[in-house]
Amino acid sequence: MKMVPVTIETADALAGPVLQSFKDLYGIVPNFYGALGIDGATLKGYLAFEDAIQQVALLTEREQELISLAVADINGCHYCVSGHTYSGKKAGLTAEECILAQEGRAHDPLEQLVISVALNMMQNRGRLTQDEMLKLDEHGISQAKIVQIMAWTAINCFSNWINNLVQPKIDFPKVTLINKV
Repeated sequence: MKMVPVTIETADALAGPVLQSFKDLYGIVPNFYGALGIDGATLKGYLAFEDAIQQVALLTEREQELISLAVADINGCHYCVSGHTYSGKKAGLTAEECILAQEGRAHDPLEQLVISVALNMMQNRGRLTQDEMLKLDEHGISQAKIVQIMAWTAINCFSNWINNLVQPKIDFPKVTLINKV
């Protein structure tokens, strides 16, 4: 079976109004939301989770985009690598910084730590070593920010997996994946 993103007209009663709000805001429904909207409850839950994190964001916009790029590339999500390269540049990342993030790297030591922790969380199913915890503490990273790194990593994994399952058309300038899955 081929998964097909929904439209405002084909969405369920939960997703339809959400997709309409995106169209009203952006003039289009981004294809990711059409993919996620296949199940309206999932779309609403995703947006509520993302909104809750954003309400008390402990990660900078740059850190969020760096995590998003690193996670998307590891997960082989072409859609998200392209989308987060676009939004990463709007957040002040250079093209080089976006590529470095896809490789799991950053020039800034704190940004490198954030990326490394996110990728280690993925690889080790949320577990961090004592050395990693010590480095986070030495950089003044609070426990709450560590949890937000995990939350941002998890929500990005979820969006990557939806896109990998549904394969929506990319609405952004396409960017090459570095880690070919």
